[in-house]
Parts: sequence; C-alpha cells; structure tokens
Amino acid sequence: MAAYRFGHSQIRPSYRANFGPADGSEFFAFVFDPNLDDMRGGKRAPHRFIDWQTFFKFVDDRNSPFAPRPNKLIDTKLSTPLFLLPGSPPGPTAPGLPTDGVQSLASRNLIRHVNFGIPSGQAIARVMGAQVLTPAQLAELAPFKMDQSTPLWYYILKEAEVLEQGLRLGPVGGRIVGEVFIGLLKADKDSYLTVNKNWKPTLPSAKAGDFEITDLLTFAGVVPPLQ
Repeated sequence: MAAYRFGHSQIRPSYRANFGPADGSEFFAFVFDPNLDDMRGGKRAPHRFIDWQTFFKFVDDRNSPFAPRPNKLIDTKLSTPLFLLPGSPPGPTAPGLPTDGVQSLASRNLIRHVNFGIPSGQAIARVMGAQVLTPAQLAELAPFKMDQSTPLWYYILKEAEVLEQGLRLGPVGGRIVGEVFIGLLKADKDSYLTVNKNWKPTLPSAKAGDFEITDLLTFAGVVPPLQ
C-alpha cells in the first residue's frame, strides 16, 4: 500500500489532456478546482477526452508541439493541490472523503502508516538486505525523530530521490512493487507466466523486439494522427 503511493509525488497541479477537438482549443485544466472544469471525472463534455500523445512519447523531437511533458521525478515533493483535497474545511466534504478534517494527502498517507502498523523503511531495507538510508540522508526528519525510523511511504520516495535521482524506484520500493506484480501473475493460473512463461509480445511495434505502451495504444486504434 505504502509503496504503490509513490505516484503521488508525480502528480502535477495541472495537465493538458488533449490538443482540442477539430473546432476547439486544447483542454488544459487543474487536477482539482471547485470553480472550474478540472480533471476529475463525471463531467461529460465534447472537449473532455484524452490525446495519448500528451502523456506518452510518440515522437522523438522534443521541440514538437506534440511532445509530452516529462514526468515529475519520484521524490519527497508533492504538488500544492494534494495538501488541500476537494471537500477540505470549511467547505462541504467531497463524496468519498472522510469527515475527520484531515484533507492533506501526505497526512493521510502517514496516518495509514501508523494505523496499519507498517514497519519503517529502514526495518524493511534491513530484512531485504538492501542499502539503508543514513540519518544524514533523512536529515529533514530529525526534528520529528523519524530520521532513523521513517514511515515507509516517505522512505520509498526519499530512496528514489537519493539513490536513483528520482528516475525510478529504489531497491526497497522497486522490489515491493515488482514482487507484487510478479506474485499476482504467478498466482493466476491463466496468466502468461503460468501458461507460457516464455511468451513474448507478438503485436507489431515501432522497434522490433521492443514492445511499449505506445505500441499497444497504436494497435488499439486510439491514437489518431495529429496535424
């Protein structure tokens, strides 16, 4: 649970969802905005659709108007909207959110760590035999006495930031996420790891022997050509 929340650090305050319909302008909106047309669902409209080119790299030219923005790094910095989730006091509570007044996503993650009794990041790293972050690498937590026993969610973000420059998960976070996926596939009697462990993608791809999400989207026919 804590490991899979690493994506919270990659959320931007706003996104360009598409380049616009033929007779309109691009749809650019904030993640949360109570007064405007934001990125939450449940608001059907002709301009609310996804151009996958805004999220995935279909062109190599960084200067192309259709080039996507790079992902935010995996680190300990969160976008401002995540500290004031929809429905935060003094306004009415949004559907699905607790009424306890804690509407900061970071706070909610840390509270879950305590409520579920999740071991610290350092404890899990030692069990795994992975590199353990030093108190100096977690110095910002020293005033809270958490530099030597760090909540797993924060530890995984810091580990990626310090050891992998924010480009990928570190040894603890990466192993947890990877082993869960592999474990689910192995436990599924119908998965390709069970039925045919040597299976490889056979659909067409832009680069022979390398099948990526862009190839899947292209094959699915959901990537119309852009002018």
